[in-house]
Amino acid sequence: MTLAQLRERANFTQAQLAVTMGVSVSTVSDWENGKKEPRLKHFRLLMEFLGCTFEELCEAFDQVKRR
Repeated sequence: MTLAQLRERANFTQAQLAVTMGVSVSTVSDWENGKKEPRLKHFRLLMEFLGCTFEELCEAFDQVKRR
């Protein structure tokens, strides 16, 4: 599952997640497209807001790198 899929499963748009996380929409987009990786504090928030495990989140970022 990709980060975008995890986000959609949690019923967030990129804009909603960005506001909730305190980051820009372009930052969320960059995470989803593999241009950037979140800082540790954002990783923890992503797990909380997206309702996913550390392993699921790591796999989501690994999938983007494999493209």
